[in-house]
Amino acid sequence: MDENNILYEEKKEKVLEFINSKDYFPMGLKDIEVIMQVPHEDREIFSNIIEDLEKEGKIIKSKKGKIMKPEELKLYVGQLTGNSRGFGFVKVDGLEEDIFIPANAMNNAMHKDTVMVKLNPSSRGKRQEGEVVKIIKRGMDGIVGTYQSVKGYGFVIPDDKKIADDIFISSGDSMGAVTGHKVVVKITKPAGQKRKNPEGKIIEILGHIDDPGVDILSIIRQFNLPTDFPEDVMKQTESIPSVIDQEEAKKREDLRDVTMVTIDGEDAKDLDDAVYVEKLENGNFRLIVSIADVSHYVKEGTALDKEALKRGNSVYLVDRVLPMLPKEISNGICSLNPNEDKLTFTCDMEITPEGKVVSADTYKSVIKTAFRMTYDNVNKIFEGDEEVTKQYESIKDMCFNMLELSKIIREVKHKRGSIDFDLPEIQVVLDENKKVKYLRRRDRGEAEKVIEDFMIEANEAVAEKLFWLEIPSIYRTHEKPDSERIEALNDVLGKFGYRIHSAEGIHPKKFQTIIEDSKDKGLSLIVHKMVLMALKQARYTPENVGHFGLASSYYTHFTSPIRRYSDLMIHRILGSVLHGYPKEKYIKKLEETLGGICLAISKTERDAMKAEEESVKIKVVEYMLDKVGEVFKGTITGFANRKVFIETDELVECMWDVTNSPHYYEFDEVNYAMADKDSGEIYNLGDKLDVIVVRADMAELEVEVAPYTEEFITGLRK
Repeated sequence: MDENNILYEEKKEKVLEFINSKDYFPMGLKDIEVIMQVPHEDREIFSNIIEDLEKEGKIIKSKKGKIMKPEELKLYVGQLTGNSRGFGFVKVDGLEEDIFIPANAMNNAMHKDTVMVKLNPSSRGKRQEGEVVKIIKRGMDGIVGTYQSVKGYGFVIPDDKKIADDIFISSGDSMGAVTGHKVVVKITKPAGQKRKNPEGKIIEILGHIDDPGVDILSIIRQFNLPTDFPEDVMKQTESIPSVIDQEEAKKREDLRDVTMVTIDGEDAKDLDDAVYVEKLENGNFRLIVSIADVSHYVKEGTALDKEALKRGNSVYLVDRVLPMLPKEISNGICSLNPNEDKLTFTCDMEITPEGKVVSADTYKSVIKTAFRMTYDNVNKIFEGDEEVTKQYESIKDMCFNMLELSKIIREVKHKRGSIDFDLPEIQVVLDENKKVKYLRRRDRGEAEKVIEDFMIEANEAVAEKLFWLEIPSIYRTHEKPDSERIEALNDVLGKFGYRIHSAEGIHPKKFQTIIEDSKDKGLSLIVHKMVLMALKQARYTPENVGHFGLASSYYTHFTSPIRRYSDLMIHRILGSVLHGYPKEKYIKKLEETLGGICLAISKTERDAMKAEEESVKIKVVEYMLDKVGEVFKGTITGFANRKVFIETDELVECMWDVTNSPHYYEFDEVNYAMADKDSGEIYNLGDKLDVIVVRADMAELEVEVAPYTEEFITGLRK
């Protein structure tokens, strides 16, 4: 964004701030110009600003030309989330509940569109209902789906099930696609009253649905994730030396004689954090966390920086990584590879045996890591594996010092109420053809917890420092859950004898206690999932409102600038402090830009998480295709009206459709259970049962199972 655009956006923000102020009342354009003292030469710009704000749905003009806030006419603007059954929900900033849009009130709006909604005053029930009165911005440039050929024309069945209708494709707009092709389609005509299906034209053929890699490529296109880097970005990357500037190294704290180590997964290539621990003579611990100094190479405003902000973060799909920065930087010059001099940003802390941080210095440094450790090997050292311990004899004592300090830090977090979601993850292992070789559980060992504890400690120290310096910054915030979420959670937790008494003054300690108690009762999986669903999603904000889940007053992201833009920004802001208080011009710039940056990177993070989850889901369903007829042990994790959700011991999420069963079932909403009305048997949340796989569906991305009983098997055979 150039300087003129920045100034224009700044003026637009001031106009909107005036209109949204509590003392504002509806008035005409000329009146606002007079009150805001708009110079005569700026009148045309001011008129353009009003026009833009109206297009964006942030203001509305009455029939008499009065400029009003949309809410005064019960109009709200937000993003629409569609549903396969044709209805949708609009999320509006400032409203606790989404607005329900019935299918007959969608008025051609589609999933992800930004829309203006008018509330229906006669709507009943707890949730507000509304009608789409204006489509402000279409949400998707291209829709990914599977082409189905029909004589003379075709349809694209969208991959995203939130898009209700198939898309009609005329013969001239198919690009020669055949049945089974994965394609990207652009909408040319939305659905209308006389034309049920939207019309579109194919703009890209990704390949056949059975071709290797097409499934993940479809996800990349669906979420509009960037793959190749632009030419100017690669040119800038090529100009960066592959070894550090020794003159620059002389200006920094030299830690090359300190035995720093990296500890990561076996397949990690972007090593951005190194650690060191020692016990001091006074009994305290010294913890050094050194992070790759990406800000030294990726300067603000450059092509590299703009591309990094656009991507927001690296995306870790099941078969590939879409890095935030070119691999020459992320895996090369910035990666803390062993026995190589690297430029870093260090957080150097002294911590008492009680876990109190008595000092936390931040400085630029140069390091040379001694070992590239893996979680598996460090865990083996902790477990007493003689062969691995002998291999790393020189750092064995430091490893156990790390473990001791980690447990101290963890105990401090536990006492203050930090919630530990210690849930296993499913790991998909692929063969050379990108087909699923096998699935395995990925549990957090002590080594993983050590690094997690140290990174949290560094993130908190940096956040607290920036907060008290009163410098504009980016914080990682996690707000407490609202009363509606707590009420919904209590409906489920009450079946297990748990209850959160009130959302007012709620403390994470309550959640922590429930989760720990559920482990002893064998209900850990269910309770963990329910609590996670009740909590809000963490995001980036310029305001420090604390991190509810960590029970932390100050939190940011400092430790992964190779793969997160937020951390890169923190390094820049922190770096500006090293030479005294930042200049007023820089402070002003931060105040103007951080809000927009936080919104952008919060969105890219959400998109990345959804894409990563989808890529795993696709491969899990693919793995289950040849498991039809096999029996697995499972746990009931949830219910819908006619469905029971089950997770196998291998962490595969499955569904039992009770309408396909030999008996008649009813969902008991009060007791949150599925009742067999013929036999009287009750299926409760958390029940363990054997299930047989009856269907694995790649189109619907679901695995259907049924209870493995003689009666069910007989029914299935029929």
